[in-house]
Amino acid sequence: KLFRDHDIKVLVTSCPICLRVFKEDYDMPEIEVLHHSEYIRRMAKRGRLVLHKTGESYTYHDPCELGRGSGIYDEPRDIIRSLGTLIEPNHSRENALCCGSSLANTAITDQQQRHIADAVAAELEATGATQIVTACPLCRSTFGIYADRPVKDIAEIIAENIN
Repeated sequence: KLFRDHDIKVLVTSCPICLRVFKEDYDMPEIEVLHHSEYIRRMAKRGRLVLHKTGESYTYHDPCELGRGSGIYDEPRDIIRSLGTLIEPNHSRENALCCGSSLANTAITDQQQRHIADAVAAELEATGATQIVTACPLCRSTFGIYADRPVKDIAEIIAENIN
């Protein structure tokens, strides 16, 4: 009701779980719901966001709810490639591994979560990329604990490289 009262046309969320909830659980056909990676790519393609090419190499972790849940795989990759080199991990897209956080917290122990997060962080680091990028705040937080190299949300690498 609040969105309708304010004539909101586009709702952008950084959380893949929130994206699915707004798209699937709320009846808002007049409001376009986008993940921030979709919105960032749209803005770049329209020339409203000019990005600076870096010499960085990035590896991208597909969040469960964004990838398998919402089918969003290419948008984050397009953005990353516009900035630097994308190095895919062994498990990506439909085969990406869960970070072990979020909904898994209700089904697994803390020790199991740590084991999963540590293993996935190691796989991402094995790519040799200088930075790990994801598009989910929960994944970013989890990998930030277990990875030995910088872990950033896709919006953070954009913010660092806007012309």
